[in-house]
Amino acid sequence: YSSTTDSTATETQTGTEPSDTTTTEGSATTKKVVTTTTKKKYSKPDTGEELRGVWVAYMELDAIFKGKTMAQVEQVKSEIDTIMIKAKGYGLNAVFFHVRSHSNAYYISDIFEPAAKAKALIEGGFDPLEYAVDAAHSRGLEIHAWVNPYRIGASSNFPKSAHFKGFKENEDYFKSDGNYFYNPASDKAINLIVSGIEEIVNNYDVDGVHFDDYFYRAVPVSSPAAYEQALYNKYKSGGGKLNIGDWRREKVSELIKKSYTAAHKRSDCVFGVSPSANVAKNRDEYYADVEKWMKNKGYLDYICPQVYFGFKHKTWAFDKTVDSWAEMERHDSVRLYIGLALHKIGTVNDQHARSEEGKSEWKTYDDIMKRSLLYVRSKPECGGVIFFRYEFFMASQMKESSSWIKEIAVREVENLLSVLRP
Repeated sequence: YSSTTDSTATETQTGTEPSDTTTTEGSATTKKVVTTTTKKKYSKPDTGEELRGVWVAYMELDAIFKGKTMAQVEQVKSEIDTIMIKAKGYGLNAVFFHVRSHSNAYYISDIFEPAAKAKALIEGGFDPLEYAVDAAHSRGLEIHAWVNPYRIGASSNFPKSAHFKGFKENEDYFKSDGNYFYNPASDKAINLIVSGIEEIVNNYDVDGVHFDDYFYRAVPVSSPAAYEQALYNKYKSGGGKLNIGDWRREKVSELIKKSYTAAHKRSDCVFGVSPSANVAKNRDEYYADVEKWMKNKGYLDYICPQVYFGFKHKTWAFDKTVDSWAEMERHDSVRLYIGLALHKIGTVNDQHARSEEGKSEWKTYDDIMKRSLLYVRSKPECGGVIFFRYEFFMASQMKESSSWIKEIAVREVENLLSVLRP
């Protein structure tokens, strides 16, 4: 999962100053009562139950599955149970469970190869997602299937499946910095990704399907990349009028719309995206038109920008960044959640914070997560939070490192739980 938002948030923050608020504290399961002194143009109060989610990333799953065979399946089940037990104990009500990180599957799939670390278990008949769904639901937790749509990884040896028939390198997929990715403009790739979502919602009682911030990689602004040339030429020769940037945005939006439709084939299943917090960079470099998706029904049920900043960040202060998202126009059907940087607690040097005060913020304060949660709760437009990521709730069990201060991190978690738990 990417925390590159910091290093790529290059535009000047334009959010307004926070409005004056009066907040009445309640339990973690109750929304705050908030009175605002100003009415924003697109203010849209959230009326649903507060979402308190956590990302469980493939690295955490691999740590469970590595080296395990069916002989150790009961141990694996116990460790998945532990994730859900701890999540419930922390006061969370939703788990975003990685099911596809690199064109693979952490479940029994007819389309994708098993994730490498889980292969022995999956080929032995154990289905991690099936077990996780039951483990979550039995404890009153939602479980959302987290998918990286475009990332393939270091190998381009696709499975011998009809879904991959005719895939061409430098047209349907490409190599960049030693890793392979699907071309977002490839209809074959789009159809494959959507087929994977349909497979999940048809076979598992998931509460949602979730994408994160991986869209286009670095590409020329005004001309096609080498892997785009053939498809863009075909589009233009067929009468297409869009310039290269708008064409890219349209193809990403096509995937989002089709993914939304696929997810909704299961009753009560939602679809959402967790993009970078930088709207302009989403639009102009990642070609993710989040404003379009938020304004129009049929793309998203929720959006969860990764606001992975402290309050002292020079250009992307947490409160002002949340304000800017809260003020964006949204369709009535789209909820706004905020992604929180639990992985930064105790960090010695937040090198992208652009001020000395910002760089040292995470080692100076032990209540940034607590204040972040309370600030989100003070915004009537926001419906909840998702924490990146699960293992950082267990800071007390993590190893010491020169890059973070364990004592600060432990206190951060304690302070957060004091307001997160019911």
